[in-house]
Amino acid sequence: MDTSQQIDGRPKVKQLDKRPKILCIDDDPAIATAIAIRLRPYNVDVVSAFFGAQGIWLAVTEEPDVIITDMRMPQGEGRHVVECLQERADTCDIPVIVLTGIRDANTELRMRALGVKWYFHKPLHFDTLRDALTKIIDLQPAPSPSPA
Repeated sequence: MDTSQQIDGRPKVKQLDKRPKILCIDDDPAIATAIAIRLRPYNVDVVSAFFGAQGIWLAVTEEPDVIITDMRMPQGEGRHVVECLQERADTCDIPVIVLTGIRDANTELRMRALGVKWYFHKPLHFDTLRDALTKIIDLQPAPSPSPA
């Protein structure tokens, strides 16, 4: 494992033996699909959850390298998701990016107090999300398929 770069005092892990995994938690399938499609050119796996409780479960079982979550969702809104992840030893170190339509400054402050480093508003230009992801994971282009 190459830990030559630092992120917030923690090493940025370059994945040598597995593809980085991104968990996207959003009740809007169009958002989750758009993120997965925009990340196809990169050597990453994207796992989607469509409500908060499912996202928490997948965070535990899939062990993602980063989580992108919405705030307003059924069965566990974003704040609850982040609080649950912070309480668990096996998920508390997973970086969380909030991607939401909520433009309330107090909500953003509460999420940052819970450890969220990136809080973005929808709609978001993909380059901004990609730049945040590159600070967490090694976002390399996917290998081109070899000609038959």
